[in-house]
Amino acid sequence: MSLLEQAMSPDTLNNCWKRLHNEHTPWSLNVSRDDLQRNLLKHLLGCRELVLSGNYKPLPLRQFALTKPNGKQRVISAQYLQDKVIQRALLTVLEPRAEALFHDDSYAYRPHRGVAQALKKVHERVKIGQDWLVDADIQQFFDSIPHSPLIKILKKFINDNQTMQLVELWLKQGAHCSSLLGSRRGIAQGAVLSPLFCNLYLHEFDKALSDANIPFVRFADDFLLFANAKSKAEEEKIYAEKQLNKLGLKLHPDKTQITRSHSRVIFLGEPLPNPIR
Repeated sequence: MSLLEQAMSPDTLNNCWKRLHNEHTPWSLNVSRDDLQRNLLKHLLGCRELVLSGNYKPLPLRQFALTKPNGKQRVISAQYLQDKVIQRALLTVLEPRAEALFHDDSYAYRPHRGVAQALKKVHERVKIGQDWLVDADIQQFFDSIPHSPLIKILKKFINDNQTMQLVELWLKQGAHCSSLLGSRRGIAQGAVLSPLFCNLYLHEFDKALSDANIPFVRFADDFLLFANAKSKAEEEKIYAEKQLNKLGLKLHPDKTQITRSHSRVIFLGEPLPNPIR
């Protein structure tokens, strides 16, 4: 059974619908949420047929501007429910494969992991004396991911040409070019598969940190590096910056600092522990 056949199996679609059935998003440009409910089986089977026949095309993204605390705006892209169902079905098939790859100290967008587990690991590291930190943020991460290396990673991971054709269509929707001849960058924030793509792209970064014996906790584009001395933290920052540059990414200059763990330092919305020595 191919990857798409697994994703479009009746059981997978049924489970995806159970997760999404409370959403009020329209099914498509021409089918309202109420219309979908009246003819649910028809639309789900029609969606399945479009994908398996190779005739599926993503619907235009709906875009909304959100104002951030600093007053700047962030554009969030929202999918129609048909696209959400298809991406959720594919995520159902791909996620177990990804979980077998990902590093144990990556916590965002993963089943049975979240802020609480990430902060628990932070406290454990500080408690054993790794209380010098590189408190870091990747600048405009979702908007900056370059497509060429991302597609290379996804092709190797997915290993299915028909599925990759769909993935590349979705990637184009969230992309922008830095110049007329510039390469595509950026993935749609708000798309179901974007968090998985985020972690797959940064998996190489996680591996590089691990191979260099640098303790870390990463939550999407926010991360901490741990050291037992300021000089060591400074070395770790330089190394991390080089690894991110290889991926076409940059540390945020205003949101990255070397600091001792302290309650005045906020990570994932919580104050960090004070050092014990």
